[in-house]
Amino acid sequence: MNDSRTQHLRFPAWGATATLFVLSIVSTITSIGNQFVQDDRPIISENALVHSLRIWPLFTQAYWPAPYPRELYRPFTSTMFALEWVVGGGRPVAFRIVSILLALAATIAIYRLAKRLLDPGPAWLAAALFAVHPVHVEAVAVAVNQAELVVAVLMAVMMTAYIDMRRGREGRPGGAPTSAPTSAPTMRWIAMMGLGYLTAALFKEHALLLPALMVAAELTVIDDTRRWGDRVASLRPFFLVLILVAVSFLAIRNAALEGDIKGSFTAEALGGLGFGGRALTMLGVVPEWVRLFVWPAHLQADYSPGEIVAATHWGLAQTLGALSLIAAIAIAWLCRKTQPVITFGILWIGIALSLVSNMIVSTGIVLAERTLYLATAGVVIAAAGPLWSLGHTIYRRGSLGRIVAVCGLMAILGLGAARSAARQRVWHDLVTLWNQTVIDAPDSYRAQQAFGSVLWELHSEREAVGHYLRAIELYPKAWPLLLDYADKLRERGHCDAALKYYHMVLELTPQQSGPRASEVACLIYTGDYAKASREARIGGGYGIQTGTFGLYGHIADSALKVNAPIGSVVLPPPIDSLPTVKKP
Repeated sequence: MNDSRTQHLRFPAWGATATLFVLSIVSTITSIGNQFVQDDRPIISENALVHSLRIWPLFTQAYWPAPYPRELYRPFTSTMFALEWVVGGGRPVAFRIVSILLALAATIAIYRLAKRLLDPGPAWLAAALFAVHPVHVEAVAVAVNQAELVVAVLMAVMMTAYIDMRRGREGRPGGAPTSAPTSAPTMRWIAMMGLGYLTAALFKEHALLLPALMVAAELTVIDDTRRWGDRVASLRPFFLVLILVAVSFLAIRNAALEGDIKGSFTAEALGGLGFGGRALTMLGVVPEWVRLFVWPAHLQADYSPGEIVAATHWGLAQTLGALSLIAAIAIAWLCRKTQPVITFGILWIGIALSLVSNMIVSTGIVLAERTLYLATAGVVIAAAGPLWSLGHTIYRRGSLGRIVAVCGLMAILGLGAARSAARQRVWHDLVTLWNQTVIDAPDSYRAQQAFGSVLWELHSEREAVGHYLRAIELYPKAWPLLLDYADKLRERGHCDAALKYYHMVLELTPQQSGPRASEVACLIYTGDYAKASREARIGGGYGIQTGTFGLYGHIADSALKVNAPIGSVVLPPPIDSLPTVKKP
């Protein structure tokens, strides 16, 4: 694992830590003035549950607050938000400072882990690349993504502790590793690791992948000469505790989500697809993952349809994805004995991406840059050794080689830090974010819709309508988009125009009572009392909001009998509570 040929490139530990501190802060400090954007609003700024230190309710319900469906379970993350809100008086800057510090902590944690696997120079390079990687911007710039940072810190710390224990230096980080560990984990150590595992899972569910990373370490970077049976026997109590923790967490989560163990909606691009369709679609996403890991010059806040669409046949993207996977598997296999750290890094990437690959379960996203944060640790661990060796080879070729090697290193880190720092400002506010996103991802229906909504609120209706119509053109099956646009038209008194979109919504989801009630209201407003009466009976037939539909139907029938003038009928508010509308 450690290459003695590069030992003379060691530099002081304080210097390495100081440079990592500078690189991390430079890459993230420009987010300090960012406001609440995207999911920050419903989960933090508009969520009264995290505006006080009444913590227990956060453990008894879902991460998404009402009126959203009960999705995801992250009570420690919500508790962290509550603490930040109270301490910072609800100001976004408090969240910004915590995110910056968490990104720094993640960089240092990855550095400590890398030092267990690589020589000091490559270990520093791995952490430096991690600190400046532009794909991390979304995880830092948006407050709700702090869970990504916390889990990365905890998993790196626990992986470091695991490797230390397996090398016979439990509790003595920095000690010399042994080729044959002589002690099994102590009960105190197992208890602490179990507690850390549960803590990480309560921040975000993907922390459950920790045991898989430990197994990957056993297969690659743990040097144990004992028979596999003896190794498994010595580790069995520890892994049984981890399994117990995972099962307990899932049981608690299941109870909080009222039986919805999955706890998330399916991404639009995967809607209606079986396993084969999801596999084909996600295979086409693999080249995007590779690009974002290796050359993240182009970033975007959204990858929804039509940036990424469901794949129904094999194409170029699937070919590139398959070749990428074959190459990764081949490299991991070829390096397993001579350079096991590379194999470990590749396994780390695969494990970290497994839950967002939509292969185990379908999730609410096909691709999001924030979900690549943990996987990037595997990328830099695998790449740092070969990159350092290449730089060292160039460095040894005289004065010109030294200039090229040093300037090349400075260029890579400088470009990464500059790109990250500039990108942080894109997330400053909703107008800036969605204006840039329709430039970065012009075929994203969600970006067009979001920017249209922002412009509508700013009373730039003509420009907003253009973005709404573009969004509908890109993805006419998105009924929440159609409903959003119809409601905005109705609220401005444009019921004639709104009716077309209410009709489109009800063709896609006829049992939705909210859109049908709004359609009935518009029909009465425009004087089409006969159709309003028919639609009210249809709505009542589904058994939802029967009181409201009964009332609206009676009003429509009465208006029809007396031939009430258009616009003369005033409807009372619904007498039933509106049903929950699933977020797009």
